[in-house]
Amino acid sequence: MVSKTPAKANDRVLMVAVGDHLDRTQMILVELENTRAEGTVDISAERDLAQSLVNENRLYRQTAENSKDPEIASVLDQLERVLIDISHHPDSVSGKELEELQQRIESQGVLFKVRVIESKVKARSRSEAAAPHQGEKSSTL
Repeated sequence: MVSKTPAKANDRVLMVAVGDHLDRTQMILVELENTRAEGTVDISAERDLAQSLVNENRLYRQTAENSKDPEIASVLDQLERVLIDISHHPDSVSGKELEELQQRIESQGVLFKVRVIESKVKARSRSEAAAPHQGEKSSTL
C-alpha cells in the first residue's frame, strides 16, 4: 500500500507557501490602497515587489488548477493580472494614475478576496498539520 503522507506533507508545504505569498501580496495592495494620491507618487518599491511575485503567483495558480482547487486558482488568476498591472507602471506615477490603479484594485475586490483565500489557505494548512496520518488510528475512536 502506498502511503499518502508525502502527498499530504507536500500539500501542507504548498499551502504554507501560498499563505506566505498572499501575505506579501496583501502588503503591496494595502500599501497602494493607503497611499495618498497627491502630486507625484513613488511606487517603485511596490512595483518591484509585484514584479518579483508575478512568476511565483503564476506557479501557484497553475498548481491550484492542476490540483482542482478552482477557488484558489480563480483568486490567484485575478491577483496575477493586478500584479502584472502594478509591475508595468513606472517608478513614479501621478496622483490621478495612482487613483485609477486604486480604483481598479478596489472595484475588483482583490484585497478582500486575497484576505478570504489567505484565511482559508492558512486554516487548511493548520487542519492538515493536525490531522492524523493515513493508516494511523485516531485516539478519539
